[in-house]
Amino acid sequence: QILPGLYLGNFIDAKDLEQLSRNKITHIVSIHESPQPLLQDITYLRIPLPDTPEANIKRHFKECISFIHQCRLHGGNCLVHCLAGISRSTTVVVAYVMAVTELSSQEVLEAIRTVRPVANPNPGFRQQLAEFGGGGARQVRRHLKQRYGTCPFNDEEEIKALLPAGRGGPSRTEGALQGLVPRARDIRSTTPFLLRVKRTFSCIPACLK
Repeated sequence: QILPGLYLGNFIDAKDLEQLSRNKITHIVSIHESPQPLLQDITYLRIPLPDTPEANIKRHFKECISFIHQCRLHGGNCLVHCLAGISRSTTVVVAYVMAVTELSSQEVLEAIRTVRPVANPNPGFRQQLAEFGGGGARQVRRHLKQRYGTCPFNDEEEIKALLPAGRGGPSRTEGALQGLVPRARDIRSTTPFLLRVKRTFSCIPACLK
């Protein structure tokens, strides 16, 4: 869980009925080469896109951000996934957080990596996120406010709490993080996962990019 109502995962998570039920997932953003709706009673946004630096992921930001935001405002829970949960889905989640806060793509990615070390948008996607931060995020933020009203969430504080001490405000204690963030050797695990970030974390990477 990256924020209340927002989860980041992979293709396996999107099919795991137990996890979806446990986390009360109501909406899914599926972004990979051939996304298909897999389950009934889930609202899908399907974005066909390869994980290549040349792919134009930025043109999908506004649609994805509106989908996620509307889901959260209505009390739902949205899972954003690609195949490995490393590049495409991370890029969309970073863009969303940028739109609902005033944080840079680098700050948001750094925060996510404190609980998900494998989060790694490809170089082209990173460049598009940087461009989005040049004014696009502000425009989308304005659009969200005009359409949905003032955001009721404390998303910026939630993300800043994940940053190292001194960067964005109070950080979770080092001891707590040591017990919750996997060591390097755990990154090779293939166990399905959904990231939980707000109060407790679970970060077990699923597969190699």
